[in-house]
Amino acid sequence: MAVARAAGGRRRVTGGAGRLFMTLRLPDRTGAAKMALEFARALRADGFDLTLVHGAVPRPSILPDVEALGVTTVLEPRLERPWDPRLVPALADRVRRDGGRCVIGVNQRDRAPALLAAARAAVPGVLMVQNQHHFWGPRPLAALKRRGYRAVVARSTTLAVCTSAVVQEEMTGFGVPPGRTVVLPNGIAVPPPVRLAPAERARLRAEMGAGADDLLLVNVGRLDPQKGQDVLLAALDGLPAPVHVALVGSAGDSVAARRTRGYASALHRQVRDLGLERAVTFLGWRDDVARLLAAADGYVHTARWEGPALPLAVMEAMAAGCPTVFTDCSGRPPVFEPGRDGLLAVSEDPASVRERIAELAALPPAERAAMGAAGAALIRAHYRVEDLGRTFSRLVRGVLDGG
Repeated sequence: MAVARAAGGRRRVTGGAGRLFMTLRLPDRTGAAKMALEFARALRADGFDLTLVHGAVPRPSILPDVEALGVTTVLEPRLERPWDPRLVPALADRVRRDGGRCVIGVNQRDRAPALLAAARAAVPGVLMVQNQHHFWGPRPLAALKRRGYRAVVARSTTLAVCTSAVVQEEMTGFGVPPGRTVVLPNGIAVPPPVRLAPAERARLRAEMGAGADDLLLVNVGRLDPQKGQDVLLAALDGLPAPVHVALVGSAGDSVAARRTRGYASALHRQVRDLGLERAVTFLGWRDDVARLLAAADGYVHTARWEGPALPLAVMEAMAAGCPTVFTDCSGRPPVFEPGRDGLLAVSEDPASVRERIAELAALPPAERAAMGAAGAALIRAHYRVEDLGRTFSRLVRGVLDGG
């Protein structure tokens, strides 16, 4: 491995609990990487030293934030090729050489190498199972990937930390003993509310393409079949209410670049074919999502699959006070009451999404505001990342103690 970096020339803070290793094939700023960052923050606060082994660096990336925590980061290009026979020995050698006590795998593509390296280094292997599993490629190749993954996780997982009961059931279906799984939902650092001056709000709404009488909904996520923006566009077709949707995100996964670029092109064609040019705006990647949410009337999320029942993008919208429509692709969230905290649609069902959007559009502004406030209160009470990070660190300590 190569290119180890300490935190920007800062003096590294040494913990007293030993060194952990974390693998992260894609250190971008999407959900799994954000949770890796927050759990790294909790582990550092709990006294652990940490090395993050990552793949190619996209833009934007979490690496500056990770390094600011005093985490050592190591670029390992072979994470882009997890079948490379040199990857596992190299990772295991580094774990042994640096006295690593545990290896934590994050992305689906790096979990099997993380577990194999942990076994080779004779340390526990922990998985952050952030998403439901999908194995891409022609059917024989996808089946081969699934069999290989199942064989590794069934044999080598010390603990699988799953974001929902749906994900937990997948892991036990792969052969991981139930006693080696636990459900821990994702969480967010609840930000202070964003207050926009009327002129700024009007400017942002115009930038997102909304008319004066439109109900403006924001959707945040990379343009990818998983996120189901095509389902959302199908739901807008024939919607009687004046609704405008701003799609925030771009196609950019370095592994699935061809697929995501093709999907993005298909979305643009779908907008033209359905005559939705006046109802949909593609904004691309934005770093001012909090301000966009403050200018919107609501949020919509139509993913085909996720890991957590409340995806991070949905939680961030709820925390911002946006009334939300989202799909049940990972089950119904605990302590969530549809109609009070938000509106739940059936996954991959445009008619169901259309009904929920129409229901939101029909609410008087005061009732939409009340729904947004209830969702924000739910996030503050149950999904604070500081609390969940501390729980994750306790789980890791339990693994190290043999619990």
